[in-house]
Amino acid sequence: MENKFKKKVTFLLAIIFFLLTIFILSFVLDPAMQINRAFAWLEPSLINLADKIEIHGIHGRTILQRRNNVWYFLAELDDHFRELPLKQIRVEELFRALSFSQPYAYQANSAEAGIRLGLTENTASRIIIYGGTGLPLLDLLIGTADIFAREIYFRRSGRNEIYRGEDLLTIFTDSPTAFWLDLRLFPFEPSGPIYFGSAAHLPLGIGMDQVQQAEIVLPDGDGSFALFRMGNVWLISGEEGGIADPVIVETWLRSVLSAEGDDISFNTQFEIEGSITLWLGDNSIRSIQVGSMGEGNYRVASTGENNLAYLLSELTVERLFRESEFFTHYF
Repeated sequence: MENKFKKKVTFLLAIIFFLLTIFILSFVLDPAMQINRAFAWLEPSLINLADKIEIHGIHGRTILQRRNNVWYFLAELDDHFRELPLKQIRVEELFRALSFSQPYAYQANSAEAGIRLGLTENTASRIIIYGGTGLPLLDLLIGTADIFAREIYFRRSGRNEIYRGEDLLTIFTDSPTAFWLDLRLFPFEPSGPIYFGSAAHLPLGIGMDQVQQAEIVLPDGDGSFALFRMGNVWLISGEEGGIADPVIVETWLRSVLSAEGDDISFNTQFEIEGSITLWLGDNSIRSIQVGSMGEGNYRVASTGENNLAYLLSELTVERLFRESEFFTHYF
C-alpha cells in the first residue's frame, strides 16, 4: 500500500514538473512574454520610406506630409488642406524616439486590459507612419501612464500585447500646432534633400553683413527713422540722428533676422500699423509689417516671404521695434 502511494506521489510530481517545465519554456521562448526586452517600435531602415505621418492626440489630428524630401504640416481648412512650413527637426526627433531601442516590460495580452489602460482606438493617442504604398509602416497606440507617472502603456494596432516603457512620445501627441510649425519670419531655404540623420539640409540664411539700410516705422504712429551703413559705421537718420553703436545694431539685426512668431494666422488682410524694412547689398528687400493689437495681446504680421501671416506677442514686437535712442546706448 505504501509503495503504491509513493508511486502515485512520484507520478504526480513528475506531471507537475513536466507542466512547470513547459510553462517556463513557453515563457522564455515566446518574445511577447518576456518581462523586459529591448526593441524599437520602428525599424530605422523604414524611416526613409515614410511619406506621411498622422498623430491623434489631445489637440485632435495632426498630419505631416513629405514632398520632394521636405516635410510639411497640413492644416485642415474647410474642405481642403494647406501646406504650412514645418520644423524639420521635429520629424527627426519623432523618428529618433520611435526607432530608439529601449527596454519595455510586457504588461498584458487581452482586450480587457487594453480598455483598462486606455489603449482602445477611441481612447488612446495614436501615431501612424505611412509608406509609399499607403499601408502603415507603424500604427502605435499610446495609453495612460502607470501609477508613478514615469512610464506609459503601448499597443500596436491589431495586436493585444501591451507593453510599459519610458515616455518618449507624448510630447508629440500632446503638443499644440505651434510645436510643429516653422514660425521664423524669414525662414531658411533647404540646401539639399532632407534625410533622417543627415546634415544635407543645413540652412542658408541672410547674413547681417548683407544689410545696408534699415527703416523702422514704429507701430501706432510713434514715428520712424532709418539706419544706414557707411563702411563699418552705422548712422541714424532724423533730427536726433547720429552714430549708432555697431554692436547694438548687429544684435538688433540678429533678432530681426531670427524672429519667430508665436503661431500662424490665416488673417492675411490687416491694416499696417508699423514696419521694419531691410535693404540688402544685392538690391533685394526684406520687410516685416505688423497690424494693430488684437485679441490676446497679439499683432498679426507678414513678411512677403510667403502668403502666411504670423501672430507676434507684444514682447516680440517691443524687442523688434526699437526707438532711435536704443541704438545710441553704448555698453
